[in-house]
Amino acid sequence: MAIDKSKALDLVNLQQTSKYIKDGLTVVSNNTDIVPRDENGNIIVQDGSYIVIETNSFNINNNAMLKVLDTQFNYFKFPVQIEEELIDANLDIDLDFEQELQDPIYARYRPTDNNRILANNTFAGIEMNFVEDGQPQKSPNLYYISKEIKNAGVDLRFRIKIQHRFDSIVEQGFGTAFFSIIKNGVNTNLNRQFLGPFANNTAFNPPSNTDGFGYIRQYEVQTLNLDLVIENSQFDIGDYFGIGAFAGQEDNNEYHTINNVQSYWVITDASKNVDTWNQPIG
Repeated sequence: MAIDKSKALDLVNLQQTSKYIKDGLTVVSNNTDIVPRDENGNIIVQDGSYIVIETNSFNINNNAMLKVLDTQFNYFKFPVQIEEELIDANLDIDLDFEQELQDPIYARYRPTDNNRILANNTFAGIEMNFVEDGQPQKSPNLYYISKEIKNAGVDLRFRIKIQHRFDSIVEQGFGTAFFSIIKNGVNTNLNRQFLGPFANNTAFNPPSNTDGFGYIRQYEVQTLNLDLVIENSQFDIGDYFGIGAFAGQEDNNEYHTINNVQSYWVITDASKNVDTWNQPIG
């Protein structure tokens, strides 16, 4: 009977590999007689010495491995673990989603730069083009009445602060400055004095035969504060509101300047008790 040499055991090869099966693939290099090592197990390399590199590998029959390893895919389920000490029992998780939505009414504007007040015989719009918070501007310096604002049925509250100064070469001379609310719209004509005029009274003795309304003395700084309510019936979709001003003097010798940092225009829902940043009061 013929012997299949491919299936016959190689006794020499079996003897050589048996030690690797028993003691691992580094059995020869771990022998300090062959590869010298120090007390920490590190290989000692010296001139003329050599390092043994064992090029061994095991061939494992695939069919044999499949009998041992479970290759079937399984969905793993891990139970939820909660560390109670990490949970704050006083944590308020009641979220107010209405507050998270942007208020369609609220806007806060201010001037970008210091600006002179023009000397006209009528009110001209002043700069309020920097949007600090809230609704954007469809047109520079103006508040736009959208369909959401009109259809909400609310009244508007305007809170305005304008700080301005009068410079003049006339010693203790006086100037004048007045302000208004301007309104324009699709169904109405431009009204440069929809509300107003508004002005301060000078802190000094006014010129004779005047009550001081609108007067401002040389180098005086005045702050105009307005708190106005515009009823819903007074505006329509597509209307615009702005702030107007005019001065009695405006040249290189006498002029009025609006301080952009100390001036603002805030629009809110008149029914809400909020501050000038639309934050609830109390």
